[in-house]
Amino acid sequence: MAQFSDNLALASRMLPTHTYSLLRRSLLQQVNQPGSLLVTETDLSMQWLGTYGWGELALLITPTIQGLLVQQMDDACMTLADASVAPSSELCSVGMMTEPQALIAVMAALLEDAVETVDVRHRLVNGQQQLRDRASRSCPDLILSLLPTLTNLSSTTLIPANNTVCQPVQDALDQQLEQGLLLNQVVTKIRRSLDLRSILSTTVEEVRQFLAVDRLLIYQFQPMSLVGTESPFTLSDGDCPASNLQAGDITYESLASPDIVSVLHLTEGYCFDANEDGRHYLDGSPVAINDIQEQYRSSPCLLDFLQKAQVRAKLIAPILVRDGLWGFLIAHHCHTPRCWQPRELIFLQHIAEHLSIAVQQAELYEQLQEQTHSLEACIANQTQDLQDALTAAQSANLAKSEFLATMSHELRTPLTCIIGMSATLLRWSLGELSPRQRDYLTTIHESGERLLAVINDILEMAKIESGRTVLEVRSFSLTGLAQQAMEPFRQQARDRDIELTFEAKLPPEQDTFTGDPRRIQQILDNLLSNALKFTPGEGQVNLRVRRENQMAVLQVEDTGIGILESQVPLLFEKFQQLETSRRRQYPGTGLGLALTKQLAELHGGNIIVNSRVGVGSVFTVRLPLQRREHHVGKKVSADMHPANPVVGRIVLVEDQEDVAGMICDLLTAADYQVIWVIDGSQVVEQVALLKPAVVILNERLNGVDSTHIIQALRASLVTTQVKILALNAPQNIAKPTKDADATVVLPLDPETLLERVNALVSINAV
Repeated sequence: MAQFSDNLALASRMLPTHTYSLLRRSLLQQVNQPGSLLVTETDLSMQWLGTYGWGELALLITPTIQGLLVQQMDDACMTLADASVAPSSELCSVGMMTEPQALIAVMAALLEDAVETVDVRHRLVNGQQQLRDRASRSCPDLILSLLPTLTNLSSTTLIPANNTVCQPVQDALDQQLEQGLLLNQVVTKIRRSLDLRSILSTTVEEVRQFLAVDRLLIYQFQPMSLVGTESPFTLSDGDCPASNLQAGDITYESLASPDIVSVLHLTEGYCFDANEDGRHYLDGSPVAINDIQEQYRSSPCLLDFLQKAQVRAKLIAPILVRDGLWGFLIAHHCHTPRCWQPRELIFLQHIAEHLSIAVQQAELYEQLQEQTHSLEACIANQTQDLQDALTAAQSANLAKSEFLATMSHELRTPLTCIIGMSATLLRWSLGELSPRQRDYLTTIHESGERLLAVINDILEMAKIESGRTVLEVRSFSLTGLAQQAMEPFRQQARDRDIELTFEAKLPPEQDTFTGDPRRIQQILDNLLSNALKFTPGEGQVNLRVRRENQMAVLQVEDTGIGILESQVPLLFEKFQQLETSRRRQYPGTGLGLALTKQLAELHGGNIIVNSRVGVGSVFTVRLPLQRREHHVGKKVSADMHPANPVVGRIVLVEDQEDVAGMICDLLTAADYQVIWVIDGSQVVEQVALLKPAVVILNERLNGVDSTHIIQALRASLVTTQVKILALNAPQNIAKPTKDADATVVLPLDPETLLERVNALVSINAV
């Protein structure tokens, strides 16, 4: 226990016995807080207390305060000789301890020698853990909690106001309070700010004033931007041995007066004893030098250096960051020796500990900033890559469109000739054909038709994907359409002994359906062709048609080879064949089901498949009832009323294919139906027929005056309600297009275009 008696963390003062009793009673009242720990002399061995001269003991730890209050019996009670104090007044020696680390050591000693009860041992262990957990944060101590009691005592008549016996205690209490307030200010600044420079500079100034020292500085081992700035003085002997510690930089400094020499940014390597390596600083304990002339007699170089810096006494507190020595917080007394008080060492150590937290906090924030900048750069690069990919995709889409246009003209025209001429030769050849010649012509004719069908499928898919396909909606008989779709396949089914059946569960009033019959028949053609192709001889293919409220359900069931579950997602991909090319048994390009899916989605429907290998497959298409449009069948006269526009339909008048393609793709993705018109001379007639909600018109059409088109649309009673969005060139931005409802400047901004179109469609819908 001698270590605690000798340790100046246990501050002893003489107090009147009555004052001590009030302090102890006030302390014991604090135990009412939840989670509090209290150990008194009744919990300990009296022999142990007597050994160290302690009569009473109160160790208190709460969530907000901690401290030890003891009555020391070795000084005995004494009677005041001062006449101003009542004869019955007695003094006793009172010890106080508030430092967390010292309290942890006291509890360790109690656990070792003075406690046998399990409950008390458990309380002490918990108390040690509480103090360790709060080591990194500020927590008021015993002095602050007892301050109201002390203040009340000073105003009572028990102790005269002019009694100087308690004045040292009062001074210590005042200084403890000021120290706690300053610590709280530092902690608050650290919590509220990430600016390390501001925290360090402010802390250095405030701590210097509190300690009443001539100079307070921060010495940092990691050089900063000002490393190398010349010092106002130099060493006399350049051959003096340097310290084993790495040379650093004095980065912050506060001076009490202008007469004191500044050492800011000093980078000399002789700031420490040549024999010290800094290891003893790693436990965080401060080092006090009361007089450098006595301490550094054997280090003349360092002594000379400190004398030039006007240092006579110094107090050093290490700043540890991640168990490494980051720097020092150093207080200088310049002209006379100074006996540093234990409370000053403890206070400077507390400040250094909190500064280490600020340094780590700033480093983590800097790392976060670097990661943020890196992430932003990565996102910028990815965005650029996406833009490049979009540009490449647009170029590829333009190339695809050009290729399809070329194929449409260059391939379909000669194929039509091949098919037509081969058919003519088969019917009316000049002279009798031999069997081989007739077989050759038949092969040519059938191959040409198959190739033309493939080309037509490709073109149809390209139109649907670009949003340039418009449904030709009308009413028709579902039963009649289904039976008509089956006719071309009956002979093929008979040739392969496949039973082709039809089943319709439709009441007469539900047989009529509204949609695009040509494309619905195309759906049935693809499904029946696919079913027959993969169904072996003596199998069965069944077509069912039914209604589910406003939905038409088309179902094709076969007893074919079936499909693996893992291959189902590939069925509706373009140019996908489930067989490998090396052992392909069934012909086809892989476009049929992909086109079927697109045609179903064009109607707002869907397609699903259920299949089992070796059993067969069922393809089910659901198509919603379409809105029927009444087309004008005669010439529009001036007295006719305009028809309601079709919400969501847009006519685009643009002769630049790349611009038109981008607009079509953008608006189609936004669920609009876009009809692209290249020839501007027939715009009014086509708008009257199609009844769009919005017309998008490029002002710079080749060979056509866009102003006349707009005027004609406004003049016609049938088209006067349509909203017009003009595409304007940048040089004409200051001159709005006359009679247009809105204008978008080229080159197009997708968000602006969608915003203008949405607004015009909303107005027209209302």
